[in-house]
Amino acid sequence: MELSQILQGIKVVELASVLAGPLAGSFLAELGAEVVKIENGPAGGDVTRNWKLPEESNEHGVGAYYHSANYGKKVCLLDLKSEMDKSKLYDYCREADIILSNYQKLTAEKLGVDLEKLRNINPKAILVQLNAFDYDDPRPGYDLVMQAESGFISMCGHESELAKMPVAMIDILAAHQIKEAVLIGLMQRNRSGHASVFHVSLYKSALSALVNQATNFLMANHVAKPMGTLHPNIAPYGEIITSADGVRLMLAVGSERQFEKLANVLGLSEDKRIKYETNHKRVVQRDQLQRDLQYLTAQKLSESLVSELEKEQIPFAKVRDLEQVLTDTQSLPMILPNNIAGRSDGKYISNLAFSADFIQANGSH
Repeated sequence: MELSQILQGIKVVELASVLAGPLAGSFLAELGAEVVKIENGPAGGDVTRNWKLPEESNEHGVGAYYHSANYGKKVCLLDLKSEMDKSKLYDYCREADIILSNYQKLTAEKLGVDLEKLRNINPKAILVQLNAFDYDDPRPGYDLVMQAESGFISMCGHESELAKMPVAMIDILAAHQIKEAVLIGLMQRNRSGHASVFHVSLYKSALSALVNQATNFLMANHVAKPMGTLHPNIAPYGEIITSADGVRLMLAVGSERQFEKLANVLGLSEDKRIKYETNHKRVVQRDQLQRDLQYLTAQKLSESLVSELEKEQIPFAKVRDLEQVLTDTQSLPMILPNNIAGRSDGKYISNLAFSADFIQANGSH
């Protein structure tokens, strides 16, 4: 069996818009589930249909943003204030194994798609409800709001100019939480025969992703400040050095042995090696460390420097733009055609960042 068939026969109703819920629906579609996406007909469908770049022509039915989260779905534009259209939705829900929703509670109750109603229609369906905060909290929550509310923006960019993350990362994190809830729900139903109701919060999804920045505060009372690409606990980790021919490289040195190798490659003097011999010393003196590393890097051409770094297995990265990334041979297998909603040139980056080798009990594949 292939990954694209693993959820074959599973039916999903997606009452979700924008990014988090639709991304989760696309993930299930890629695994073979039949996903029916219900959009707001009177409003012209999912709002992201019109989130277009200046470079995008108005001749296209939907924007590239919409394609990023709506792979492999059957799309139905319905007016849920119409009894006839609502009846169509309920028919889909009666057949569903999974129902995803991001309606606010009060709106859902007015439209007849609240959790209690959906459970009555189909008590066997796994329900996943996404909200900005808690289910009873009426506050809306776009990703940008969540990045600010959960502390991420206070840590991004620089003190003089804060920044947001360049993708809707909180939505993406919440989509992963939705996926986990769905897979747990399927496993639980398989074991007990009972369905589950899950609540996913954008805000709590963001909090769960604070990881070491949260524990830095909880254990050391350290309030993270914006540091650009730098890491608060490690140096040189996130420092960008530029070669003689203008190629930018980012260092990710995480151990004393790796720093020793870097010192050898760059030709760091003995007195500087002693000055920076431990990670703690490097973190405390990272501004001067950056200047010393850049001085030596600027004397080397990128091709030979990259070769030496790779030979010594020193963690680093070329700072690449998206054209370089998405034309890389490693990236091409993850780019899928997406012909949804009247755009034949649609492209989609796969949700599946893993592969699987299904092995039978006798050891065969």
